[in-house]
Amino acid sequence: MNRVKTFAKYALWIILFWIFSDILINIAINTTYKNINRIGEIPNGIQVIEMEATAVNGRIKLIVNNTQLSGKYVKINLYSDLENLLGTQHLSIGNISEGEQKEISTYFKIPEVKKYEITIEDVEGKSTEGFMDTAMSTITMIISAIQLLFVL
Repeated sequence: MNRVKTFAKYALWIILFWIFSDILINIAINTTYKNINRIGEIPNGIQVIEMEATAVNGRIKLIVNNTQLSGKYVKINLYSDLENLLGTQHLSIGNISEGEQKEISTYFKIPEVKKYEITIEDVEGKSTEGFMDTAMSTITMIISAIQLLFVL
């Protein structure tokens, strides 16, 4: 019986350490993100919630609240400090009803992004490599959690 209690204590300490380290890791990662600068004006009906980057990746979160933008595409250009084009992505806005807001988010794995530009396009253009949608990152997190359960 003592061995079971000892094992349970060690298991509890390992789980608590894992949770504590996970919290600290998330705090450390989130502090590395810095806001990136805008080039030009943001189109009417688009609100930038989050436009941040680290030295190797970044995240974008926009809110679209204009019904005139239904069926159009948001074009995001990412630039270096010297305004060299590093990547382009076209995000579909979809249909927006009156009074509705639509949140659009994406992630990118492009190094040294310092500036961005947002425009509205009628047709979808070609996007460059380096962008990931939120579904991909969610799937990655679920797979990682399942793998972790098998290890523990």
